[in-house]
Amino acid sequence: MNNTNESQTPEIQETILDSSEEGTPDSPVPQSKKKKKKLITIVAVLLILGLVIFRIVTSMSTGSTEEESLVNVKIAKAEIMSIYTSSPITGRIEPIKEVDIIPMTSGKITSVNVSIGDKVSAGTVLFQIDGTQIATTYNQAKESYNVAKSAFDRVSVLYNQGAASLQDYEQAKMSYVSAQESLTAAGDAYSHCTVTSPINGYVTAVDVSVGNIASQVTAAMTVADVSQLQISSSVSEYIVTELEVGDSVDIYIQTLGEEPYKGSITAISPAPASGSLTYPIKISVDNSSGKIHAGMFAEIKIVSTQKENTLCVPSDCVILKAGKSIVVTLDKNELPVFNEVTTGIDNGKYVEITSGLKDGDTIVISGQQYVTEGTPVIVLEDK
Repeated sequence: MNNTNESQTPEIQETILDSSEEGTPDSPVPQSKKKKKKLITIVAVLLILGLVIFRIVTSMSTGSTEEESLVNVKIAKAEIMSIYTSSPITGRIEPIKEVDIIPMTSGKITSVNVSIGDKVSAGTVLFQIDGTQIATTYNQAKESYNVAKSAFDRVSVLYNQGAASLQDYEQAKMSYVSAQESLTAAGDAYSHCTVTSPINGYVTAVDVSVGNIASQVTAAMTVADVSQLQISSSVSEYIVTELEVGDSVDIYIQTLGEEPYKGSITAISPAPASGSLTYPIKISVDNSSGKIHAGMFAEIKIVSTQKENTLCVPSDCVILKAGKSIVVTLDKNELPVFNEVTTGIDNGKYVEITSGLKDGDTIVISGQQYVTEGTPVIVLEDK
């Protein structure tokens, strides 16, 4: 028997060993088996708990996403108002009258009586030109005139008495007329040596000094009447038909701030300027404040189209969808409604609505590009 047992193969021995480890049906389950079952149970519970937590988190996340996806909008009311369009033009502010003082005779300047900024009246002496040589010419012309006049008077008496021929009479008359013209010319030249202001105003330029030679081709001084100011500009054919003399305009001068100054149209050309397609106009400037000065650059806004008591909304409210003009409104439940509208005057800030809305409608003025009709939105309050 011992020999037989010893002769069993290793496979048979291993089988017997495994069988002995499993034990009999009545024997207790090994400790390692219990631990394995317990571990499986814990893993199953954790999996179920994780699945429940995942579904809760997913549900909360979905609700938050839906809340976050709502479009924020701002609202206003469609209202009745006046609307107009304006056409801006530009120009320099000018004195109502400005005169360049150009000497009528040449000569050395002996005195300059004014400076820039001086107020002058018509007839005020501005500067003096040396008239010594001109005075000599004038005296000679006067002497010649006296001789010619005496001769003519004498021949006239003789001619009337029949003691002088017609030829003698005509020759004396011709000499007299010539001497008279020479005296007048010399007198004018002499008077031109004293240069005076032709208007009331202020001296705005002085380009001569004592010792200079006065020129008859360039201005020596400039005098401007700034008691009134004006702007010379021009407008297109599309605007000129809308304008009338007396129309008021707003004048903006950047150097004086954003508030407009008042002006009115004083002249409108009936035809375009030579070589141009625009029509010259003149605008008077109200300078009661005393702040406006000639030479300042101005922008003038001319009302070209105007309508009173009409339904308007902000221009940005109107959006295009499928080639149609749409304004988004909110119904009583604050849900977006797309309204097809017809527009009229649009000045870039407000637009006239001729159909599709009514006074008091709640309109969406911000965020309207992103809303979906019938989908709830978040209405933001203005701060």
